[in-house]
Amino acid sequence: MKQIIFFLAVILCVAGCDSVDCVKSTGPMQSKDFTDLKFTKIRINKGIALVLKQGAETSVKVVSGENLINDIEVTVSDSLITFNDNTSCNWVRDYGQTTVYITAPNITDIFSKTEQNITSDGILAYDNLHLTAIDSEDGMEGAGTGDFILSIENENVIVESNTVTRFYLSGKTKYLESDFYSGNSTLKAENLMADAVKIFHRGSNDMFVHPLNKISGDIYNVGNVHAVFRPGIVSVNAHYRGRLIFD
Repeated sequence: MKQIIFFLAVILCVAGCDSVDCVKSTGPMQSKDFTDLKFTKIRINKGIALVLKQGAETSVKVVSGENLINDIEVTVSDSLITFNDNTSCNWVRDYGQTTVYITAPNITDIFSKTEQNITSDGILAYDNLHLTAIDSEDGMEGAGTGDFILSIENENVIVESNTVTRFYLSGKTKYLESDFYSGNSTLKAENLMADAVKIFHRGSNDMFVHPLNKISGDIYNVGNVHAVFRPGIVSVNAHYRGRLIFD
């Protein structure tokens, strides 16, 4: 009886996905370049990592296994470039075998829907940078859980999350806003010197910031906000057990 149940389960699994995808190996790593693309926003979906570099000319390169690279879909709509891994099944491959390398003169938004990391190659000096790792409440499928690891020198940085993403930010900015609506995300921005910091913290993990002139906002949950410097203006309201702590 157990053998019959096992074989039925196998048959149902094979019927539920492309059996060729299920047993397809990654193959040797290859790259594919995409040209003449115009965008200022990036959306990375599951299974794909991103390395972002600032440069005068736009270039997009996808690196993946020989047997997978044609399943990586790249589309542009309304200044948003989106990357999808369209493989439907995986029994034998390691996950996270695809990395996108982007060089662009201006990026305003990065939407993470991936469990892989989003990193910078060098310093990003885009004036306004909005980093989002939110589940389907933002109208886009999936939840971004991979880490952001970025070096920044700019005017404004806005971080939004309700997942478990960790944000490792370093450099300098005039304004840092961090909004954790729920979840267990962490902001590690003690190495990002910011003239002004504004926080909305309804998460359960901690934020670490480096405000130079001002810190303001609200703490609604158990997560704390750690400031490595006490600025001249402090206007933070703690509504529950989380606290503003000067380290």
